[in-house]
Amino acid sequence: MPGTVHELLEKRAVDTPGRIALVDDRRELSFADWWRVSCHIASLLQKAGVQRSFVVGVVSDSSSFLPCTFIAISMLGAKFVSMNPDWPAQERMRVFGRWSDRMVLTADNIEYCSQPDEITLSLDDDIYQGTGMPVEVPFLKGDEEFYLNVTSASTGQAKIAPTTHDQLLANTGGVSATMGLTGDDVHLSIFGVFGHPHELFMRGLYLGGRTVLTEHRYPRDLLHLISETGVTAIMALPTQLNSLSHMWSRIDIDLSSVRISEAGGMFVSEEFAANYTDRTGVELVPVWGSTETAGVGLVGKSGIQGFTSVVEGYEVELRDLSGGRMDEDGNGELWISGSGVVNRYLGDRPQTEEAFLDGWYRTGDMFRSENEKLIFLGRRGGLIKAAGLKVYPLELELAILKHPSIVDACVVGRDHPTRGEMPSAYIVARPGTELTVAWMRAFLRQYLDEYKIPRLINFVHGLPRTANGKIDRKAVGTREIIPDFRGELLRSDVELVRLINQRAELMNEIGGGFDPTWVDDQVDNAMGHNAGPISDSSIRDIVRFIISELGKRQ
Repeated sequence: MPGTVHELLEKRAVDTPGRIALVDDRRELSFADWWRVSCHIASLLQKAGVQRSFVVGVVSDSSSFLPCTFIAISMLGAKFVSMNPDWPAQERMRVFGRWSDRMVLTADNIEYCSQPDEITLSLDDDIYQGTGMPVEVPFLKGDEEFYLNVTSASTGQAKIAPTTHDQLLANTGGVSATMGLTGDDVHLSIFGVFGHPHELFMRGLYLGGRTVLTEHRYPRDLLHLISETGVTAIMALPTQLNSLSHMWSRIDIDLSSVRISEAGGMFVSEEFAANYTDRTGVELVPVWGSTETAGVGLVGKSGIQGFTSVVEGYEVELRDLSGGRMDEDGNGELWISGSGVVNRYLGDRPQTEEAFLDGWYRTGDMFRSENEKLIFLGRRGGLIKAAGLKVYPLELELAILKHPSIVDACVVGRDHPTRGEMPSAYIVARPGTELTVAWMRAFLRQYLDEYKIPRLINFVHGLPRTANGKIDRKAVGTREIIPDFRGELLRSDVELVRLINQRAELMNEIGGGFDPTWVDDQVDNAMGHNAGPISDSSIRDIVRFIISELGKRQ
């Protein structure tokens, strides 16, 4: 097996040049075409100044543009990151703006608003006829990081998991072997291009098979595409597969090519899997994976709840919160190691030290070991997975509490028939304040991605609390399994904000005031950057200091 991703494509272009590799809504490319187009794009990037040290942010749809640019950037020894045009400014700066040597690469058919400090290269369809070659290609090894895979993780802030050629190839090879995929398979992933974009095309490249890419999202259109292109393996969210299954028998087309449907990103129940197979006649295989594992790490069996196999090249353990290994069946946190696991978060030493220990990645996912199966229970600290996207309640609560008329808030996960879970907010407003759901959502759009904004917003008189004064999340319907060390630290941040809001209300009543911008700065600086547990005495000192400072601002 070649040592880098671009060397693998070059080998395919030599061994099977005429074999169709990529099919999208507008074109077909053979392996030789894919290699030629990638070389041409690499030459254009090189002429624009991209060198080995550069980070290239790619704005792409689900088309051949994505894998062609992926290979081109790999060839130059630069680093690929998939850019989401809808990222808030703060998220964009954290992921992309930190680099001095950076460039945005986009197709001219995609709407993109360049930032003033960005260099943007826009390419048209002429690239698919191009024959340019880069002047000089550096010698690269498989252990070099070239792929900046972005995760939202436990704090809701973007984290970058730099991934090497070796890690990406190891994961793709392990998944293919574990799931019994071959070079004869035709792959279709309906996942978006902003999260784990490599999963849309890497399996076809690794196996020498065909990859189908599409922007179609309506079930009827997707099923016609599956029939026309002979798709054998589908990768999608359970909600997407559910929509396909309801249309499966309603249209008069041949779908007999499909032999496996892979459901990831959300919980899959036995009932759902059975209903899917009854409607389609196709096995539904649940999978678990993460950005930090470079892809899928656990695989299940059709009709069985839980995961029955660990992907080849990986090892997993369930551990208690102290990190001790559990040798018997029971509940614990999943730790995973292997050739596909990354070893750090870029520029984030505290979270790296918390998550990566002695070659193991601490996933933050709670499982139950039972009869040689691993059954997913939930996120440590109550992370909500809405349609496969991660939503951390404490991040939402901090955003809600920025509103000057709100004194308390709690966000919990509610079961949803199609999205898996959805964030629901319970908000306590200052007496006499008139707020509406629409106003609240408009306010939150300043701070949160659209998918994080609570679908249900409830205005309540108060929130239930435990004997020690903390919000009783179980009483408002959440499914919190075991508290998380980082979650508890962030919870302290939330409590400080509540204290600040209460202090502000009192000072306003006596004619005082304070600078809200200063408060926001302190919260932003504190959130997610605590290096370890904070003692009660230290917390009290911090609170006294904040109260003292607020008292001076009259």
